[in-house]
Amino acid sequence: MHGRGDRWWRLGPAVVGLAVVGLVVLIGLAVLWVQAPIFYPPPADGRAPAIATTRTGIVIAGAALIIFVGLMMSLAEIRRAATRATERDRQMTERQLAGQLIERYTRAVNQLGSDTTDVRLGGIYALERLAGGFPEEQPAVVEMLSAFVREHTRLGRPGNRRCTSAADGPETDIQAAINVLGRLPARDGVLRADLTGADLAGARLDRANFTRARLDGVNLAGARLVEANLTRAGLVGVNLRTARLDGADLTGALLDRANLTDARLEGADLTGAWLDGVDLTGAVPLTQEQLEAAHGDAATVLPVGFTRPTSWPEAITVLL
Repeated sequence: MHGRGDRWWRLGPAVVGLAVVGLVVLIGLAVLWVQAPIFYPPPADGRAPAIATTRTGIVIAGAALIIFVGLMMSLAEIRRAATRATERDRQMTERQLAGQLIERYTRAVNQLGSDTTDVRLGGIYALERLAGGFPEEQPAVVEMLSAFVREHTRLGRPGNRRCTSAADGPETDIQAAINVLGRLPARDGVLRADLTGADLAGARLDRANFTRARLDGVNLAGARLVEANLTRAGLVGVNLRTARLDGADLTGALLDRANLTDARLEGADLTGAWLDGVDLTGAVPLTQEQLEAAHGDAATVLPVGFTRPTSWPEAITVLL
């Protein structure tokens, strides 16, 4: 009993309202059918046939109304069934997609742990495709690739595959992983990378996007970062000795205690960059304007021939 009442309401307020109106009209037609004789008072000629004709019309109108309301209710039920079917299909598709995502992610992660470089590369590029096709998966992809780079390049880790010199550069799969991190789509609230403490000497990161990335303590000695975007990146204690930063955007970057000895900074944007304790010995071709746009402190070491900006605290030493 209760279920049947619920079924009526599930058809929708509009259909229920139409049914109520139809019922009211049917009651009105029934009253007309009963009261039809009053429209033909005696002794009018042909009274009986007229009454019969009127009642026949009322019956036909009532039947038509019943058929119409029935059709509308059937249509509403068909639409409701179609909506349920569509929702079931959507849920099934989502479950299948979720299963495929889990399978693809698991396979890619397993590939990263392979002993074969080609297989690891396949896992790296599979994760890139996953992040590109499914934005909600990008945070997990960034975390996985960042961990892969950190754990395989940090000093002291058994079996780490860090490069032996800046000239060698990172191994192929490590370079591929940081390339992917540097070109993933920029998404609000998604970290670009966390490579804290990684050894990436000699890495090639030209035009990479590491906006707000965590790169504290990374060894980037001899690395290429030409036109790289390092806006507001965390670069505390980073080793950029002899690195190429021509045209790099370091706006607002935190470079405290970084080593920029002999680095190339031609056209680099240092606006708002924090250079507290930074060693700029031999940095070329640095300009006074670049220094004026940045923040420094008493421990910032300037190359010969440069004047400490008046906004900076009194320098401890200026190399001659």
